[in-house]
Amino acid sequence: MPNSENYDAFVKAYNNFDSQPLRGEKLKTFYIDDFTKDSVKAIITTIRITERFKKMLVIGHRGCGKSTILNKVAEELQNSYHIISFSIADVTGTMEIETVDILLATYIQLLESVKEDKWFDSLLQPLKKLLELNPEEVNFLGFIGFKFRAEPESRDVIRKRLRDQMGKMQKNISNTCEQIQQQNGKEVLIIIDDLDKLGTQVAERVFFANSGLLLLPEAKIVYTFPLDTYYHSGFISIQDGYKAQFIPIVNLQTAEGRDLESSQTALSDLILRRIDKTLVAENAIKYVIDMSGGLLRDLVKFMQDACMQAIVNEASVIDQNNVAEVINEPINNYYRVFDFPTYAEKVKYIAKTKKTVDNETLIYLLHYLFVLEYHHDGKFWYDVHPCLNKALALENKT
Repeated sequence: MPNSENYDAFVKAYNNFDSQPLRGEKLKTFYIDDFTKDSVKAIITTIRITERFKKMLVIGHRGCGKSTILNKVAEELQNSYHIISFSIADVTGTMEIETVDILLATYIQLLESVKEDKWFDSLLQPLKKLLELNPEEVNFLGFIGFKFRAEPESRDVIRKRLRDQMGKMQKNISNTCEQIQQQNGKEVLIIIDDLDKLGTQVAERVFFANSGLLLLPEAKIVYTFPLDTYYHSGFISIQDGYKAQFIPIVNLQTAEGRDLESSQTALSDLILRRIDKTLVAENAIKYVIDMSGGLLRDLVKFMQDACMQAIVNEASVIDQNNVAEVINEPINNYYRVFDFPTYAEKVKYIAKTKKTVDNETLIYLLHYLFVLEYHHDGKFWYDVHPCLNKALALENKT
């Protein structure tokens, strides 16, 4: 076993590098605004100055920090708005969703937010009437949530009922928002997370085929939105209904390949807020940053795995060899799943030119994080994820 001081420190750091979005005390302790403040400010400004019922799309790679940014937005606005913030996956229990599921989840979360208030029952009755259910369960919302998440047959019945009563559904949601505002004096702000994790076909169905349904509730609503779906030609048909805010990943370099020291410093600060600097070598920090490609989820996951490896190896410090050892696993995963015969040449073209390829291929590459999109100084370009670059090198050796 390592000495007790280092063991405990690595265990603490391991938990500090939990990849879940920052919220609550962790948001206060670990949040840094070096590369997020502009996005937070833009979202807050849009919410404050746009017309009352404007809808917003927050767009970016999975793992770029959108959820933490939205948690920061909610924290900043909690005194000004009645905020409903939730993960669609947590409420529905599935990512194979329909647009009607988003509306039902929104309705349930609105009611959950006021269930301790004396006027809650009057708001609940329209939902019971809408679903034609009036069970004796004390927790009706919990009952409906369980039926929807755990019983596919009940889910289908609920969906059909709501599709047939969509006009009433929309009116009920809007009326609930209005009554909440009248009671507590705060406008309702709804933030719906994890929609950016939808599969490509599901996202296209939800946002393109039925987008009009998402625009109807009379409330300000923020939807997360998949980056690859942003590139679909169907986005043109819906863009006027939403205000889009793009969340870039951290630029480690310019398009010309010049290192951005400010990004290296900011990401190093992010790491050292979660682990004592005596426990990790500078070259290990640099390697983790470079191999993450600026994608925060990967950065945090690599460091968490490195802490675990240090405990297993009874190491006194995380060095570059420890980090390289744990990053070999995601490199090998890229090697296993990447379709080399179909996409290798196009990916090599992107790596060389930093330019796009045909739209169908780009959507696929962005969806699976094989390729990353960068923004800097008004320009945007593309590059291959560093782990895929290593996998390409392995393929060349075989």
